[in-house]
Parts: sequence; structure tokens; C-alpha cells
Amino acid sequence: MAAEISLEDEEWVIKGPHHYLIKRRSLNDLESEVYKILKENGSMPLSALWKKLDCHLWEVTAVLRRLKEKGLVEESDITPEIYQK
Repeated sequence: MAAEISLEDEEWVIKGPHHYLIKRRSLNDLESEVYKILKENGSMPLSALWKKLDCHLWEVTAVLRRLKEKGLVEESDITPEIYQK
């Protein structure tokens, strides 16, 4: 049985027949969770946000792109202080 996977990717990350990519999370559910985490914690580096979630990095970037397109989050330059949180 072949599973069709539609990927929202502009990061040029190879996604193919890797067994660990079978597990996926709903982007809608992740979107809600990411928004909640950012609302509670404020600005966060992508790596810190990803560590809080049980998902693939490309899923987090897809969700952040969706939230950005909706005007709910904005991208900014990271300062060293942000890593001290």
C-alpha cells in the first residue's frame, strides 16, 4: 500500500522513502500547538520550538509559514538573548 504524501516544502530538504517519515502529525493540530507555545513563551528560535514538539523539522517550518501567511506570527532576527530563555 503506497501512501500519498503532500509536502509543503520550500526548504529543499529531501523527503522520500525514509522509514522515519511515515509518522506525521496533522499540520492543523501542529499549527494550534505552535501558536499556543509562541503565545506562552514569546519569540523563540526554530530549534527551541522544534525541541518542544514531537514532529519533523519540515512540519514545523510548514506550520510557521502557514501562521506567517495568516499574519499570526512574524519572523525576526535572532539575538543572543533569545537563546538564554
